[in-house]
Amino acid sequence: MIVFLLAFTAALLGGFVFPWGWVALVGMALGFWKAGTGKPFRIFALSVLGSGLAWGAVAAYYQIGNHGLLAAKVAVIFHLPIVGNGGCLILITAVLGGLTSGFGTLLGLQLRPLWKR
Repeated sequence: MIVFLLAFTAALLGGFVFPWGWVALVGMALGFWKAGTGKPFRIFALSVLGSGLAWGAVAAYYQIGNHGLLAAKVAVIFHLPIVGNGGCLILITAVLGGLTSGFGTLLGLQLRPLWKR
């Protein structure tokens, strides 16, 4: 559960300041820290969930702040239908943010054994 909270907090606070790759570094640090616990899938899933929720929250914040204008323009760029209030693009953003952190976590899990050599 601590992995979820740390991933969520770091991704949420860093989402306003750092570039999108920030969540991969957070995931890598969490994976490196929790490697050796024998639960790599659980660590991966918690990292994906925590960062995904944070990215979704940040995307929703910006979506509400500009009244859906940005989602409409992104939908036109990618030839997507504009459905509702941009919830689909918020969901896609959350999934991509979660997977970015999750793959960073997997990298951290793989780097820890190399560090001990």
